[in-house]
Amino acid sequence: MKVFAARYPFLFAATVSLTGMLSVLWPLFVPGLSTTAQILLARASGLVVAVGLLTTLHWWREAGFVELTSWRVTLPYLPLAGLWVLPALSSLIMGGARVTDLGMILLGCASYLAGAFIEEAIFRGVVLRALLPSGLLRANLLAATLFATVHLAGLAAGADPTAAAAQWAYAWLFGFTAVAALAYTRNIWPLVAIHFLANYCGYLASGDFLNTTAVTLSQILMAMIIVIPATLYGFWLVHRVGRRQVEPASAHTSAARQL
Repeated sequence: MKVFAARYPFLFAATVSLTGMLSVLWPLFVPGLSTTAQILLARASGLVVAVGLLTTLHWWREAGFVELTSWRVTLPYLPLAGLWVLPALSSLIMGGARVTDLGMILLGCASYLAGAFIEEAIFRGVVLRALLPSGLLRANLLAATLFATVHLAGLAAGADPTAAAAQWAYAWLFGFTAVAALAYTRNIWPLVAIHFLANYCGYLASGDFLNTTAVTLSQILMAMIIVIPATLYGFWLVHRVGRRQVEPASAHTSAARQL
């Protein structure tokens, strides 16, 4: 598998992205399953794929799953938390939670926590790691595009097309800024936490697991407001890290040494 990743990095990254998408999508098409069963099966199969890939490739440490040695590691992630978590949290506070059933609250917590780990492990872990030899900026752009495109899978589950398009834009921006922060810190755990909090707060505020709710004008305007600072921050971090090519055996380490 490592040989395939080294020789055909984009093909490998696209294959991993497709596998990750299918692993969480297939339960939606099994007849007779309850929503709870679909969610649990999707997260379980996604975890198997993510953990299996990192373990088989021995990329846990290179993907950033390392110990938090200092609180300073979280500092580059603070703008991301402001851009992605605060809007969802403010929407939850101002509009109130639409999810009030304790079972659904706990199911959502477990689902979005697992989902954050799965997506970070696959896209900021395996996919990014495979693409890094082509250069950090190129790898970032490609990984963000693959990450965002996978989110269009919600259309197959009946998602509103406008909502799916908005989610694509959100996912691309999140992916781009997330890669930049990860390359700077080499620690993925704060990113998993931000990913979880943004999605979970959004779920509690909307009550919608599958993102089938139509997007409002205010949500589109908010997305436009987020675009500029998120993009600028991502490019600034990438510039700080540097754009020179990295060796496959120590991709994240080499990128971090470019500070």
